[in-house]
Amino acid sequence: MPKKIMIVEDDSDFQDIYSLYLRGESYEVVTACNGQEGLAVLEKETPDLIILDLIMPVMDGEEFYVRLREQPKWRHIPVLVASVNENMPQRVKELGGVAGNLRKPFGIDSLLEKIRENLK
Repeated sequence: MPKKIMIVEDDSDFQDIYSLYLRGESYEVVTACNGQEGLAVLEKETPDLIILDLIMPVMDGEEFYVRLREQPKWRHIPVLVASVNENMPQRVKELGGVAGNLRKPFGIDSLLEKIRENLK
């Protein structure tokens, strides 16, 4: 059974590139274009890992992460933060549990390596 990865990213180009490569590596992919949509997807799907952008409209990645960690049913899901910002927001740091931080732009090999590390 393939592992499921959720991409929460407002940039459709990044979403498409990540999805293409991940599907090529036999992962199942679900997507959301902001944190609010991401929470709605989580009500229907339980991914094995989440790739999360921080800067998004409607609900940003920081708020999504806080709400994700508040829910016991989602707390266990590893989250890779993918952002142009080098520094992690304070609330995200305080909650802990970030599985990795990828600074955009990053190579697909770096992404795949982080995913494999967290899905062992």
